[in-house]
Amino acid sequence: MNLIKTTNIKETVAEITTAVQNGEVNALEAFISLKKIEEIIKQVKKNVDDLVIEEAAKYNTKTFTTFDAEVTLKNSASRYDYSNIPEIVNKELELKALKDKHKAALKSNVIDLDTGELVEPPIVKGGKEVVSIKLNKWV
Repeated sequence: MNLIKTTNIKETVAEITTAVQNGEVNALEAFISLKKIEEIIKQVKKNVDDLVIEEAAKYNTKTFTTFDAEVTLKNSASRYDYSNIPEIVNKELELKALKDKHKAALKSNVIDLDTGELVEPPIVKGGKEVVSIKLNKWV
């Protein structure tokens, strides 16, 4: 199997972008093709992850250069689980309730029953329009 040995990423990006912008390639078709490539890459990376770690360990150093890339073998970031600490669990529930109360103020005036004051609605920052692609399972 011939994997990509060397490629100029900037040139490839420019070529694809120009082809789409010039109408040589349908923008939606290109986007869907890129989504398929993205899914292929995601699945292959998941499937070979353990083998990649084994191979990188053979270099006997944390950081090294090979195949036109700098490779670093490291631990991913730690994650903290506070579910065993009732104080934090309660505060998170309180925060969620507080956010929900302020979010409700977007739809109508809400009065805080404890203070009698009008609840201030949050600032809404609209997202940009995007195209969502869901690939068919048989693809």
